[in-house]
Amino acid sequence: MPVEDDLNLIRQLLTARSVPVVPETFENDDTAALFKDLADIRSALLLFSRGNFDADVTGRNVFAAALKALQANLRHLMWQVGEVAKGDFTQRVDFMGEFSLAFNSMTQQLDQSLTELKEREASLLALTADLKASEERWNLAVQCSRDGIWDVNIDERTAWYSENFMRMMRYTTKKLPKNLDWEEMIHPDDVDQAAVMLKTLRGTGELLPFSEECRFRTGQGEYLWLRLRGMPVHAGSTRRVIAIASDITAQKEAEQSLTRQAMYDNLTGLPNRYLLNDRLEQAVANTERYGKPFVLVTLDLDFFKGVNDTYGHAAGDQILVELAKRLSMGMRATDTAARLGGDEFIALYPCEADMEQTTTERVMSHFYENLKPPVMLGDVEYQLRSSAGVAFFPRHAKDVPTLFERADIALYKAKKNGKNQYAVYEIGDETPK
Repeated sequence: MPVEDDLNLIRQLLTARSVPVVPETFENDDTAALFKDLADIRSALLLFSRGNFDADVTGRNVFAAALKALQANLRHLMWQVGEVAKGDFTQRVDFMGEFSLAFNSMTQQLDQSLTELKEREASLLALTADLKASEERWNLAVQCSRDGIWDVNIDERTAWYSENFMRMMRYTTKKLPKNLDWEEMIHPDDVDQAAVMLKTLRGTGELLPFSEECRFRTGQGEYLWLRLRGMPVHAGSTRRVIAIASDITAQKEAEQSLTRQAMYDNLTGLPNRYLLNDRLEQAVANTERYGKPFVLVTLDLDFFKGVNDTYGHAAGDQILVELAKRLSMGMRATDTAARLGGDEFIALYPCEADMEQTTTERVMSHFYENLKPPVMLGDVEYQLRSSAGVAFFPRHAKDVPTLFERADIALYKAKKNGKNQYAVYEIGDETPK
């Protein structure tokens, strides 16, 4: 075979997809050896490309040694790749030049990423444990507390209620407040004082924390006094209010009882001396500001001592209660009936200018008409009798103490004139001696 044909055959060997058939003869032995070596290299590389690193590489020349070294390196590289796939990112390659640098950089980044993921996982596990512990503490606090909790979504107008709140407000899952119409849920008399809370719950204007005491309607239609403390919460674009509700009904009832004891007579339920003084101050201020006078009546029971002596103190108390009722009959909201003590009562009637006498005639006529029906003391009918003295402010006195003195003078005059009647103070009446 000519030399040119040998070279074409070698060129074909290097470029063909498959190894060509080796000719039986070559122009010279060197060409034949070179062709055989190249053919062996092609065959070995083809096997390596298919992942077969166990092929038998023969020969002792430099080509065979290179193939054996490559085979060993590739076999070791594949083992290292397998270890990396199992999660061992400590593998390093130091025998393949630039590939080694790229491979080692990849495994280092993978090792660093894995370490960061493990640290993040540990942090998330710790955070999850803290959140779980916090949730358990919260649930325990909610269960142990008598307070109720509600979480309101302002924009969606929905609410979540704790079990304690449901129990406190007599709500059931089938009977919950609908539409969250807060004005309808709050007692009408308390709507004004709950303005900040209502503004926040409606989501109008600036959302502000609130602490209010007002009456809330329960699921059964009655009202409970609640202390409501709320805090606005912004979660992204969602606006919420979380509030704690405490039932203070018993406290309010106790306060009202103390107020009643301090300001009202225990026996008759009428205002006592302290509340009467407050009403008198208001009446005087009204006179000074608007020029409207008032009529003061002081009265007591005739022959009251005989009732206690004859029928006993229980009967005497019954008489006092009955007199208080009849004195209060027909009174306007601006009028006041009070008991100072014993059988001493006071009535206060504001009126228009120059209407003192007309007002007196009207109210006293009504009072004595109310006294006519007898009171039953057991089986005995008892006829109420009362004497009264009347004085006008500011016509008869410019101050309250003097006004009382002159009403007492008129009372003495009524008793002197025969009792069970009233008398109006007149200038010139003498102080009783």
